Amino acid sequence: MRRALRAGARTLLAIALLGGLASGCGAPPAGDGWATTPEKGHDKKRSRHGREPEPTFAGDPLGEARARAQEDPGEPWWPYRAAELETAARQPAAAESSLRAALARDSTYAPALTHLSRLLFEQGRHEEAVRLLAPVRDHRVSLGPDERAAALAGLALHESALGHDDEARAALELLGREARADAAGVAAYLAVRGRSADSAAKLTEAAVAAAPGSAANHNNRGIALLRAADPDGAASEFERAIALDPSLPGPYYNLTILERWYRLDPVAASKRFQEYWTRSHADPDSLYAELGHGSPIPVAEEGAHK
Repeated sequence: MRRALRAGARTLLAIALLGGLASGCGAPPAGDGWATTPEKGHDKKRSRHGREPEPTFAGDPLGEARARAQEDPGEPWWPYRAAELETAARQPAAAESSLRAALARDSTYAPALTHLSRLLFEQGRHEEAVRLLAPVRDHRVSLGPDERAAALAGLALHESALGHDDEARAALELLGREARADAAGVAAYLAVRGRSADSAAKLTEAAVAAAPGSAANHNNRGIALLRAADPDGAASEFERAIALDPSLPGPYYNLTILERWYRLDPVAASKRFQEYWTRSHADPDSLYAELGHGSPIPVAEEGAHK
């Protein structure tokens, strides 16, 4: 998710940390606000069931997961496993149904809770997600510390997407100090959208230290540095974000602003804008009129984001 904010008279694009959806038995990267902990759960379930897929399901893991879910109606892992596979197959409606089935079996099953939260985020269904996660915030659902941190970090992102930044920060404040470190990327995203340059500088630095492989963290760190009048440091962070994820539009737009209004180089700014335009046509500062008429660049795949 990109979120626009003003830097002087120009708009910079902050990026919420949407980690890649889990597939198979993998878990999203830790510390990105959507981390779940299914890895241990997966191992436990497999050792408990103690069996490989039967020949009937060879080459059809989704069919196996759905069948096992029917055979074992009290076990939330099988519908969760089906949801992972349905997500990977780009079947969001089926995945949502499976996740809700898992939660109907166990409302405290954290992997399904956070996966459904992310699915709702990607569909812009933030009010539904807030209702989903409110019981965690209000201690009506008991989760382990790591699972609670992941759920509350997700809640903060949903509140922020609704424009409720105070509520988003309050959700993160419910976490202990160690858990807040795990949600550093979310805290940094909220900080660059706030008014305190010092807070943005500190929290984005912490986020990059916690997850140096996150393109979104480096992009948001670049925004904090640009607000702190360090265009060279900001450019380095935006370039690092691009190196980590070239499909991410925000860093290109931010570099366009940096080149045009901080380095006063319209030629470089036009090049950056052309690179941005192949990835997104959102243009909060209406830059296309001035910078959008350079030579075309091959279009990157639409919809790729982190």
